[in-house]
Amino acid sequence: MEFNQDNRAFRAPYIVLDTVAEQLADVDLTLPDYCPNIEKILKCTLIPKLRSKNLSGGQLQLEGVCVVNVMYVESEKKTIRCCEQSVDFSQSFSVKDAGENYIVLTKTKSEYINCRALSPRRLVMHGAFSLYAKVISSRKTELFTPDEGNLQTYREQIRLSDLKSNCQEQFTISEEISVADKPAVESILYSKVKAGITDAKAIGGKLMLNGEIGIRLFYLTDIETGETAKLDYLLPFNQIIDCEGIDEDTENIFNCEVMTFDIRLKNDILSDKPALAFDAMLCVSAQGYCSDQTDVITDAYSTEFACAPQFSTLKYIGGVCSVNDVFIEKLTANVSDGKIAKVLDIFADSVSLDTACSDGMLSAKGKINLCILAQNEDGYPVFVERGFDFERVLPSASGCNSFLFENAGVLSVSYRLMDDNSVEIRCEIKICGGAVRRESITALSGVEIFEDKPLENDGRALTLYYASTGESIWDIAKSHNTRPELLLCENSLEDYVLDCDKMLLIPKL
Repeated sequence: MEFNQDNRAFRAPYIVLDTVAEQLADVDLTLPDYCPNIEKILKCTLIPKLRSKNLSGGQLQLEGVCVVNVMYVESEKKTIRCCEQSVDFSQSFSVKDAGENYIVLTKTKSEYINCRALSPRRLVMHGAFSLYAKVISSRKTELFTPDEGNLQTYREQIRLSDLKSNCQEQFTISEEISVADKPAVESILYSKVKAGITDAKAIGGKLMLNGEIGIRLFYLTDIETGETAKLDYLLPFNQIIDCEGIDEDTENIFNCEVMTFDIRLKNDILSDKPALAFDAMLCVSAQGYCSDQTDVITDAYSTEFACAPQFSTLKYIGGVCSVNDVFIEKLTANVSDGKIAKVLDIFADSVSLDTACSDGMLSAKGKINLCILAQNEDGYPVFVERGFDFERVLPSASGCNSFLFENAGVLSVSYRLMDDNSVEIRCEIKICGGAVRRESITALSGVEIFEDKPLENDGRALTLYYASTGESIWDIAKSHNTRPELLLCENSLEDYVLDCDKMLLIPKL
């Protein structure tokens, strides 16, 4: 026997691809004429930047550039200088069944870099970085709901979050940053850019975003003396992106990724105000959910014929929440190679993040790689690199057990010299993104009715049954081929689970 269904269905996020590939970066660099000779290398850094990500024809193609930055002490005036060289990279991944509505999340992680000076003007560098790629699509799941007739069904109520929108858009932000009130910018030694969403409003398939881009520079103010300075700049932005299915009633989570950026001195002979030209490509991903109570059929039987119910594990999202947690970590860095007379800058080179669920709470574990640029008592540049672990339970992710979008970054770093060999550091860390509660339930996926095998009737109108505490009316009715509501009515019961031992009258149909 076949049943007519009302075709109830929902959508849930489905991870089509979650992988990582290693990219090698080999650079043979000769200093340009305007760079002085190298006396000592302070730090070599790999900075991978994505220019594009494109999924078509079952292939995800990632294109980008890896910037190799070398910070060193020059041989004449013993000041800090830097040089850079870029190496293009590309990576493809095979992707099956991504569907039409998908988002592509990427991140990079520098694994290692070895830098060797062959001469005061020539460097050879060998390094590698990891390129992570995740493709999230949406999967439609039908809920089995037959036209019951003589089929008895047991329903359980769950809270289900239906994925209504799964969208992504890339866009460029360009800005001219005035530095007229700052110390002169002669040469940029180090730059860091991060971005995040501060507010969002959804109306009729459009998502209006407000966000901030944090820009940090460490630079030379005077090439002759080697004086340095820092610049922190907060750039607000707004963007409207198309998100089909999203509206004012959806619960929305976001991810904001800085794919690539460029900061350069702007040479404009017509202007007497010094400025920096800033360009960045951002990628915003968003999901919108509608959450409501939903009935799921978890068991069924026929009162007339033998039957064989089929079951399957129904996986669904039971709740979503936006994560935006800021906390402070206090650290102490000890310096073993000389005394520190002056700290020039402390910055977070990288932040790694892993998340796990324990006792119903999401927690984050990670590592911050801090870099300290200083001068010793002789005024000679000193570079110290230290890694620090952190762990944090995320209050804003309460009730969720999995991250779909997660980002971690250092908002600010403050410090004080404790003595000649140690620095006390205060890091303000932000973890943001979107979390979900993944749930599962064993649900009915179908019932086969054997109409050639009718159930026998013994002819009795009532049967006495001695029930024990904790037994369910559903199980008793099923075992006696009667309807649960008749059993409740005949025995003047309201609850489906017995709270004490009881003798029941079981009516027959």
